[in-house]
Amino acid sequence: MPKATLSFLFGIVLLGMPILTQAQPTIPDWQTDADHCQWHGRQTDGLGLWTETCRLPTGLWLVDRDQEPRAFVTRRNSVIVDMAVLSWRFSSAKGLGALREALKEALIEAGHLEANAPCQWQTIARRPAARPTAFHVLSPTSPTALKPQQSDEVPAPDCGPYGASSHGLRYFMTDLRWPDRAIFLQEDQKRPLFDVDSLVVSP
Repeated sequence: MPKATLSFLFGIVLLGMPILTQAQPTIPDWQTDADHCQWHGRQTDGLGLWTETCRLPTGLWLVDRDQEPRAFVTRRNSVIVDMAVLSWRFSSAKGLGALREALKEALIEAGHLEANAPCQWQTIARRPAARPTAFHVLSPTSPTALKPQQSDEVPAPDCGPYGASSHGLRYFMTDLRWPDRAIFLQEDQKRPLFDVDSLVVSP
């Protein structure tokens, strides 16, 4: 397969690393299945991402843009399975604390989080990144909230579909160079059908 490239017509940021105008992040060097998956460069709402399309025995799997212009979703046979990446903007938020509070309020208003949910923000070290970049998880305050139940059933997440989960990693990325934005990412227990490190963001 030729090394495809993804072009952008404006200045962008690659996980905290500055990229010059018309930079071309190279295609990832891994695939879920080399014989049945192909990489595609996709863009939406100032986000750019390398995603896979895979023809597997379980169906046609891919990550592509949602009808919601600020999101990428995982699909199986055209049916949305999960949110993959979602961009949030809060022009009035000043500072990281205000941004996280605005994000929490937006989740409550959208019905994704109970108003009195026992949840709090935690900063995590997801991967090496430039200093302005940070990663955050909305986590339950109870240390046992995500542990398996006696029935071995997976516990319902106290912090909703955008909060901490017992079966995968859900988190938000922020950067001081685009202080009004928070980017949600969801990685399953297995490697997701997109390359997290290829995410590019325009301020």
